[in-house]
Amino acid sequence: MKTKMFMSMLVIALAAALVGGATMALFTDTAANAGNTFTAGTVDVEVGAVPAVPVAITNMAPGDTYNGSFTVRNAGTLELRYSVSAAAAGALFGGPTPAVVGGLGDDQNVVLAPGASAAVSFTVALPIGAGNDYQGDVGTVDFTISAVQTANNPLP
Repeated sequence: MKTKMFMSMLVIALAAALVGGATMALFTDTAANAGNTFTAGTVDVEVGAVPAVPVAITNMAPGDTYNGSFTVRNAGTLELRYSVSAAAAGALFGGPTPAVVGGLGDDQNVVLAPGASAAVSFTVALPIGAGNDYQGDVGTVDFTISAVQTANNPLP
C-alpha cells in the first residue's frame, strides 16, 4: 500500500510539475510585414513623327526616292525590344516595276528603356523604269512596330 501511495504521490507531483512548468512564460515576439503590393509592368510603344503621322507624299515620278522617318517611344514601364516591318498595298506597289519600301534593316531588335525613343528611317522609291501605267496610281504603306519585354527574354 505504501508503494501505491508513493506511486500516486509521484504521479501527482509529476503532474503538478508539468502544469507548473507549462504555465511559466517564455519571452516571445511576432512581427508582420503586411501590405506588400506587386504590379506587373507594361510594354507600350507609341509612334510619332515630325511633322505628323501619317506621311502623305504626292507627285512621285519615276526615279524619285522619299526618305522618311518616324519615332518609336517606349511608353511602358519595362525595357523592351522592338522590330519594324512594312506592308505596302495599292497599285503603286504592284505591277512589273512597283515602288519599293526599304531602309528598315537597322531597325530590328532595338532596345528601348522606359521613356526612351528612337528614330526609324525608311525609304519609298519609285524605280526609274516605272512606265506610264503608274501615272496617278496610289499606294499605302503600313508600318508595324512589334515590341516585346527584354526581361527574362533573351534573343533567340
